[in-house]
Amino acid sequence: MATHAAIAAVSRTLRTVLLDRMVMPVSVTLAPPDVTVAGIDGARVNLYLIQLIENANLKNQEIPGKGSPAAYGHPPLSLNLRYLMTTHSAIETQPDADLNAQTLLGDAMRVFNDFGNRVDQLAIVNPAAGTVGDPLLDPVLADEFERVKIVLHPASLDDITKVWSAVSGTNFRRSVVYEVTVIQIETIEPRVRPQPVETRRIFMTVRRRPEILDAYVTPALNGPIGEIRARIGDEITILSEGALADRLYVRLGMLDPIRVSPTADGRIRIALPDAQYPADLDNPLPRPIPPQQRLQPGPLEVQVIAGHPIEGVEGGLGHGAAIAGTRRYSSNLAMLQLCPTVTSVVPVAGNATTVLRVNGQRLWHARARVAEVIVGDAAIAVRAPAAGDPWAAPTPTAVEVPMSAAMDILVVSPTPYLVAMQVDGARSRDPGISFTLGP
Repeated sequence: MATHAAIAAVSRTLRTVLLDRMVMPVSVTLAPPDVTVAGIDGARVNLYLIQLIENANLKNQEIPGKGSPAAYGHPPLSLNLRYLMTTHSAIETQPDADLNAQTLLGDAMRVFNDFGNRVDQLAIVNPAAGTVGDPLLDPVLADEFERVKIVLHPASLDDITKVWSAVSGTNFRRSVVYEVTVIQIETIEPRVRPQPVETRRIFMTVRRRPEILDAYVTPALNGPIGEIRARIGDEITILSEGALADRLYVRLGMLDPIRVSPTADGRIRIALPDAQYPADLDNPLPRPIPPQQRLQPGPLEVQVIAGHPIEGVEGGLGHGAAIAGTRRYSSNLAMLQLCPTVTSVVPVAGNATTVLRVNGQRLWHARARVAEVIVGDAAIAVRAPAAGDPWAAPTPTAVEVPMSAAMDILVVSPTPYLVAMQVDGARSRDPGISFTLGP
């Protein structure tokens, strides 16, 4: 891998290749195209580095054999170099000056075409290029993993014209562009290496992960099975397989896992807590649930976590010693709906000017995307009052909405309209809550 001197080393290599292999004896200069090189008489070939591009294919790749497979953080800088090559006749004012320059250009292009893909394999044969027998490749590039290759770059006339137009006071001159790939400049920053593994642990178990087959609200005696709309305080039943474990937990939404007693038939029952965790096998006394973790209306994830004893071996390079531990296995997710609970509406009858107040539990929360009071077929959005609005700001236990927002759907009728609360798609299921719309 090369150092920061690799860029200049590529330029020296190109000059050496041309001096050594061109048929016509000319000077090779490395100068800007608008500069007259002092001390150079006769025809010459000029090379000018006009662009450097990071090689995207090698951007994050460590050089094989140089860095540890575990090292990371400082890959080398991989570059492609583009050179503008221009030929000059010995006397520019002669009638055949441009023909001489064209002849030089053909000779130089032939050299790069013949030897551009094997520069690293050639030795100097012309004393004008250096000591005969020395490598053509500059010593700085001798340890490069990637081979240096010289290829003709398909630059358009417009691209070359832009270069010459940027050179003030210089006439346009026929030029070609060659690209050299690829050089890699090694960073001097130390590589980050992770600590070696001094102690190995191997565990094994034949237990399988638990699986939830179904989850629903525990029905009343001889009641229907399959209700997935649960309320705070409701008991839910989880049907599972592979849940016979030393330690069994149920995770509800964002709550911490709650330990339950495993059963032989895989049937787990647990009540949805409000503001306190229930006493369980790990915590003999109830604990408060932080407000930001409490269950809120909407989709409710249910998961079973089984803790199984495992056996293993621990040690260095020897046979190791037997060890034991516990590993947790999580089940698939079952989805329920946590519904708001409506206890009453005030008033129970009114007209289009009425502000309807709904009382209950989990009716609204600050993170709710959509909260609506459903009156018959009309959905009235719950929103904070603006200046002059007659309703109060929503709270988890009470929300107020104007009945005027439902008059495009509802009609005056002596038959009461059923009232429900819906938060993030979860709709209350409390019977007997209604409102009568009068004139």
